[in-house]
Amino acid sequence: MASPQIDALRKQFDELNSEYHARFAGQSRVTRDVGEIDSILARSKELSAKLSALPVGDAEDEELKKVARDNVELFAAEREKIVEARKAAPEVVEFAALGTTANLAFARYRRHFAGKPRNTRDLGLIDELIEDLSKVEKRMKELHNKLKDPDMTGDLELVTENVKMYRTERGAIAEARGSGTQEQQADTLAECANEQFKIYTESFAGKGRSTRRPALLQRMIGNLKDIKAKMLALKTSGFASETNDRNMQIVNDNLSMYETEIAEVKKVRASTKLIDLMGNLGSAANDAMGEYRENFAGKDRAGRDLDLLSKLCDQLGEIARQMSDLGRVEKNEMNVKNLSIVSDNLVMLENEYREIQKAKGIAT
Repeated sequence: MASPQIDALRKQFDELNSEYHARFAGQSRVTRDVGEIDSILARSKELSAKLSALPVGDAEDEELKKVARDNVELFAAEREKIVEARKAAPEVVEFAALGTTANLAFARYRRHFAGKPRNTRDLGLIDELIEDLSKVEKRMKELHNKLKDPDMTGDLELVTENVKMYRTERGAIAEARGSGTQEQQADTLAECANEQFKIYTESFAGKGRSTRRPALLQRMIGNLKDIKAKMLALKTSGFASETNDRNMQIVNDNLSMYETEIAEVKKVRASTKLIDLMGNLGSAANDAMGEYRENFAGKDRAGRDLDLLSKLCDQLGEIARQMSDLGRVEKNEMNVKNLSIVSDNLVMLENEYREIQKAKGIAT
């Protein structure tokens, strides 16, 4: 039986490994903070020294000591590589950060669109993805043209290809939504409306208004107005259906509620100090990561809930977007640090989503 001392050190080891995994594993070295790897390395050395000072234990304890020593070497080697990578020009660092933004957009597309029925997909969401990637593409082109760096070409071409693909897909989604019999179209519209109601339940109901993004609610309102118009068009064309009539009323009721809610969200955000908004977003991120740790960390991947993980990815994405927006209004060290942590955690969660898919035998 392990002593309380070894148990406490093992907990520190696990926490340190989790921090390293979230902040450095799979991340572009050119975007990493040398100060953070220095902190992890220093704590790793201290932990390894404490473990080495303990008497010889059982095989499991001795293995922990060995892995702790190996980690010191791993982190030291990683530090050297980061220091070397950070010698790159500021434009290279910015380009790498844009690449991370693009990869997160690709991941979001895969979760919400790849392999899913086109007729029920969220048109507002794909519009948002197209807008985000178009901005990335524009800035990447500017940096590529300035540096004439051939290593940037592949990433830029990938972003350009995906922007084109998403635009084509958007047209295919709109076309698919109008296909089938009138009854089938009505069923599709009802499903599309339910998806918007689900977003509201997961992202707004019971949540602090200061951490909600008005543009997300506006996107949902736009989607529901489009759905309502199409339901009405079916009715006007001669489609007689009590279900469709009832669904139109449900959509209309929710539209009224959402339009009232967006006004309240804007009012709360306008009356909240910027520093408090930043702090509230940090707390919301902690809540999301707490839910992740409770339901996913150290658990068998094959039995994990992908829908729940997708919800957490979306929530962290919303928080990161708002932190970024606030950072453009006012530079704040706490917000910069929190945004970096949230972005890295989002990368980790998106990677975990794909690993769980693999464990379940789902094609990625």
